[in-house]
Amino acid sequence: MKRIITSLFLLAIAASNAQEKPIKPTELPKPATEFLALYFKNNAIHHAIKDTDKTKVTYEVMLADGTEAEFTETGAWKEVDGQGKAIPTAFIPVGITSYVKTNYGKEKITHIDKGLRDIDIDLSNKVELEFDLAGKFLRIDK
Repeated sequence: MKRIITSLFLLAIAASNAQEKPIKPTELPKPATEFLALYFKNNAIHHAIKDTDKTKVTYEVMLADGTEAEFTETGAWKEVDGQGKAIPTAFIPVGITSYVKTNYGKEKITHIDKGLRDIDIDLSNKVELEFDLAGKFLRIDK
């Protein structure tokens, strides 16, 4: 019983430290709005959320077609999820797009997530690949 109470207490503390707030698209950082205008110009913003916790701020954007994008506090892209649909690739490091084209032919990139040390992508055939930040292939992610 103590474990349950302790777990609920820790969960309540974590929830109180994070705050999601709907925002207007005009409140997104300029680099994020420029990114969306350049790569998703025919896909309107459905809604945007500013997510604040003790250590960081991120922005989450849902586009009209269901595509989701996440940006850092400065507006740099962090994640783009096409929800199973192909996403634009012009912003993706050339090493990654070249590797996918060479090794996976007609498969499309449907999701990309940039971490501190690597970039993970999902393909339309459900294969997950991991690359370093420069776009060099590291491994198939299982």
